[in-house]
Amino acid sequence: MITLEICTFNATDVVRALAAGADRIELCASYVEGGITPSTGNILHAFNQVSPEKIVIMIRPRGGNFIYDDEEFKVMQQDIQQVRALGARQIIFGIIQENGRLDIERNKKLIDAAGDMDCTLQRAFDLTRDPFETLTDAQQIGFKRILTSGQKSTAWEGRETIKQLIQQAGTQIEILPGAGVNRNNAAELITYTGCTQIHTSAKRAFTEPALFAHNPTIYNNSHMTEVWPEEVAALKKITSA
Repeated sequence: MITLEICTFNATDVVRALAAGADRIELCASYVEGGITPSTGNILHAFNQVSPEKIVIMIRPRGGNFIYDDEEFKVMQQDIQQVRALGARQIIFGIIQENGRLDIERNKKLIDAAGDMDCTLQRAFDLTRDPFETLTDAQQIGFKRILTSGQKSTAWEGRETIKQLIQQAGTQIEILPGAGVNRNNAAELITYTGCTQIHTSAKRAFTEPALFAHNPTIYNNSHMTEVWPEEVAALKKITSA
């Protein structure tokens, strides 16, 4: 069976994704920013729904690139201490350097701070200069898993690189394809790459309450999304086949 990981951005998303069949949850905040560290309340609520072993907490101080200054790095260290105290068992983060290499020193410090929590390298991986070099670096410093689109806009476009990464990784580190994965391409992606897990937000546009329809110039919902249970269920059927 293929592990189905659903990326969620709030407590309601967590409940919907789990009810529809998600095997693992990535919990973030702010879809617009591509995912940042969620609030303590959202983390605790998620832990009340399912065992912390099945939830991956995003550690990211802001949106944008993955090159962080000293103050942002301190925030990441503090966030890791905080989520660990809350009972988190898995986290996801990533720091790169301006030269396009993985920031080995800082990532290693965060992995050390995580203690016995599993650490996933997020899609900062996709902005590094050489995915195979980065795979080796990530493995050596202790990442358990890498989330990647194969350095393309979508995992389907990057499927050849993902396949090669999986072959190089062997059993030493997990490769998690993500970005643009849906019910229309998941089965082919799994078959082509040989992956054992997939990642998707399974999102759809947010259904806007009629209350705000009279003044769209003030209330802009263009970036509001929610987990789509039917999509999660369809993906679960594929990954369980």
